[in-house]
Amino acid sequence: MIGRVLRLVFDSVAGQVIVLLVLSIAAIHGGLTAYFFLSNPRSVFSASPAETAGEIGAAAHMLAAANPAERPRLIELMADNLPSIALCADPVPKEATEIRFGPLAARLGGAAKAWKVLEGRPAPGDELIGPLFIELSDGACYRLDLPEADAPHFFGPGTTLLVFLLITTIVLVSWAMIVIIGPLRRFETAVERLRDMRSDVSVPEIGPRELRSAISAFNRMRARIGKLMAEKTTMLAAVSHDLRTPITRLRLRAEFIDDETIREPMLADLDHMAALAHVALVHLSGTDSPEPFDQTDLPSLLQTIADQFADLGHTVSYEGPSRLSACVRRRDIMRAVTNLADNAVRYGDKVVISLRKLSGRGLAISVADNGPGIPAGEREHLLEPFVRGDSARSSMPNSGFGLGLTIARDVAEAHGGRILLADHAPHGLLAVLEIEG
Repeated sequence: MIGRVLRLVFDSVAGQVIVLLVLSIAAIHGGLTAYFFLSNPRSVFSASPAETAGEIGAAAHMLAAANPAERPRLIELMADNLPSIALCADPVPKEATEIRFGPLAARLGGAAKAWKVLEGRPAPGDELIGPLFIELSDGACYRLDLPEADAPHFFGPGTTLLVFLLITTIVLVSWAMIVIIGPLRRFETAVERLRDMRSDVSVPEIGPRELRSAISAFNRMRARIGKLMAEKTTMLAAVSHDLRTPITRLRLRAEFIDDETIREPMLADLDHMAALAHVALVHLSGTDSPEPFDQTDLPSLLQTIADQFADLGHTVSYEGPSRLSACVRRRDIMRAVTNLADNAVRYGDKVVISLRKLSGRGLAISVADNGPGIPAGEREHLLEPFVRGDSARSSMPNSGFGLGLTIARDVAEAHGGRILLADHAPHGLLAVLEIEG
């Protein structure tokens, strides 16, 4: 029964927070109690100044009322409360001052007088510190050596308490971070790593009950989204594939049209439709790349891409380090950069492909051109598939189908990065492919 209750308490975030608060309060009280009992036991067990004055007054009254022969026996009995009381070996010092006011004088009354050697300006309570002389009415003198106050030092009670509370807070907060927040951090990391919603990998359902419920709901949502995405991809791929057959038949029939003014535009439209179906198949087939990650020399890869465009008559060059290895999908990176470079040479006559390292393991592959550029308000929208803007780029006849930036974005996200579009001075577009190497 007890084990079941403990399991229910520790199985929830609320239970763990309650336990944390209880342990914090218990630790603070326990630490303070241990400090006061162990660091200064005398201050804990010793009597207050009023009690000390009362004990001295009672002792003086008993000694004054007792027979002088019985006083040594009384002094032995008083040793538990006043261990330092003893018969004066010398008379009261001449420089001693009689204590006429205060709690001690009130307790003594007329049974005895108290004398004390006071230095400087006395403060209240000084009569209960150090040597004290008690003179009875018959002239007998007794001396008490009362304990002196501890000398002040840096690590006093306040400082020690502050340090203890600071250490306790750090320890308890660290424990809370590990036990309570740790599973949340792992959940966040697992979700960030789970980039492909169609994969069969699920986030491990660990941690408190509330967190396990959230992870379970996320896994169910991921499975539903993955199923919808797979169905959409399959449907679009099937439609794009099936369109090629009627397009081919229409093209064959169009070839027999005698009127050239009708035949040529029709063939051009059919070629456009065939190309659109082809790029759609290419895009859909590449959304879930089976290529593994492998160490690749990126400068060599980027230089190869620049040389391929240069062989076709375009002014494309590479700038960056001569050697830099990274763990990437070689064909996917080549496809993404080729798409960016292909867009760049469509609208600019000079393209520069560059490579640089970012903080940590990040890498940035940049493709800059001197074309008309893209307005800032359209850049995010143009990353979507089959979307082309209304700028000078898309108004040109060779503006493509609007998949180049989408494919580059998918490749960047598959490598734990992103794609950024910015202005290139003095004019043109700068496309940056940020990846984790």
